[in-house]
Amino acid sequence: MSLRDRFLADPFTVEEDGEEHDETKLKQPPATRKELWSYYLYYNGDNGYTMFSYIPNILQQLAYMNGHNPNTPDIRGCDMENTMAPCNISWARGTSIPVASMMLYVQAISFSIQFLLFTTFGSLADYGRWNRDILLIATIIGCAAQILPITLVNNDGSGWGGMMALNIVALISYGTSLVFYGAAFPVLSDNLPAVRHALTNPALTREEKLTVSEKWRNYVSAWSTIFSNIGFLVMTGVLSGASFYPWHNGDVLGVDPLYNYIGTVVCGGYWVLNAIPYFIFRPRGRSGPPLPEGSNHFTIGWKSIFIAFREIRKLKYLFLYIFSYFMFSDAVNTTNQMIAIVQGEITQFSAQQITIMNLVSAVTSIIGCLGFLWLSRRFGIRTKTNLLIILFLSGLVAAWGCFGISLDNFGIKNSWELWAFYAWSGLFTAPIWAWQQTMLAELVPKGKENLFFGLFGVVNKASSWIGPVVIGAITEHTSNLWKGWPFILGLFIIAFTLVCLIDVEKAKLQVEEYQKAHPVDESDDSSNEYQQQLEKTAAKTEDSEKYAVSP
Repeated sequence: MSLRDRFLADPFTVEEDGEEHDETKLKQPPATRKELWSYYLYYNGDNGYTMFSYIPNILQQLAYMNGHNPNTPDIRGCDMENTMAPCNISWARGTSIPVASMMLYVQAISFSIQFLLFTTFGSLADYGRWNRDILLIATIIGCAAQILPITLVNNDGSGWGGMMALNIVALISYGTSLVFYGAAFPVLSDNLPAVRHALTNPALTREEKLTVSEKWRNYVSAWSTIFSNIGFLVMTGVLSGASFYPWHNGDVLGVDPLYNYIGTVVCGGYWVLNAIPYFIFRPRGRSGPPLPEGSNHFTIGWKSIFIAFREIRKLKYLFLYIFSYFMFSDAVNTTNQMIAIVQGEITQFSAQQITIMNLVSAVTSIIGCLGFLWLSRRFGIRTKTNLLIILFLSGLVAAWGCFGISLDNFGIKNSWELWAFYAWSGLFTAPIWAWQQTMLAELVPKGKENLFFGLFGVVNKASSWIGPVVIGAITEHTSNLWKGWPFILGLFIIAFTLVCLIDVEKAKLQVEEYQKAHPVDESDDSSNEYQQQLEKTAAKTEDSEKYAVSP
């Protein structure tokens, strides 16, 4: 598919081919321009910006206001002028833990709940008629969770528990919206006029019809992703500009704590405005296929994982790569969650700095992805080499953070270091998610893409809570968040070593032998149902960390 076809083609223009088409055999209503553009707009609003910026910033700030320095436990409220000083918050069974540990546990709780929910109930997104209703409910809850923090704007810190609950609900509802939004796109794209015309053309073979369907699925997927990034850039741009507005007391708005609350309301309202058209223009009768015979919504996701793990044992290098991905996915996710906590302490919860740093990261991420693509084509750098370079450069952040264990003036403890991190992560960490998929594509047998790409997404989701739990426990027992950096560095080192051990040429020979022993029967659609379900659920849930990982 050429660049022009990928972005500028019109799926509503159908060329006459002289064949007789009978669209009455198609069960779904045809897609309209309004439905397609409203689908893009939804992702424009549901861009996840506030989920990993203002909301955690508010929670951390309220916790500081209600917490206490462990050296003076009877004095309520930590020193807001010295946010790098120790600060504990009440926790379960009358104990207290560092605020940093609480923030990490919140992330771990939300992602572990998402993993269980999406694996168990993710099939509701793809099969039957529940997609629209659940997406609507998730959208309402998600928008409310982003707007409701404004009720705590004058809170003295005692409402931190309620804010923690809102944070968890917001993350889960946001993740749910991405799952059910993503699951709607195959049915939408397959009912574009150009695709319907091909599906009802008796002169086309099954493979030719699948080629047309894949072309327009790629088209819809590419444009929806573009709109999500546009929404993210719009929010960072608008809120960055608004942060310089002088407030009533002469202070810049971005420095005032109120700005965090304004940011959540703006992001929540932006999602509402962009979501409404989709629920208006989505036609009645739009639904997914029925469940495979003998399956149910509660077990199909877990069966898919079991089948994937059973098959992957036959492919040594693919298994090795999946394990390495588990390591570096956890390392990158936890790095960004650590930075989210550290930046609140360093900037004293300055929403202005956090907003502009996210803007820097958004811009450098684009530069980084395009830059690695150019280097690869210009110098013929292979996928494995590119991935190793990115892993090495990303791991340097963890090594950098280790200096903060014993130093007070270096080791991601200053504002300039935060700016450097955001630029560095955009340039050298953001490309990791593109190259890891390219690497996987080289190791996966033909016909098993759904199965193993789906397992890839499940591994990403499963690893998302492990790092935060470990770092949270380390911080709880040492009262030093920076002592968690060696753990993250260790994950990067293990991941880097495992990728080095992968012999791509031998892996390809192994794939060929596997394909000879396990030929794919493309005429048997039912045999691929579990593979498709694993991909549909897992690949979409991977997006729920999209901006936590690479803002």
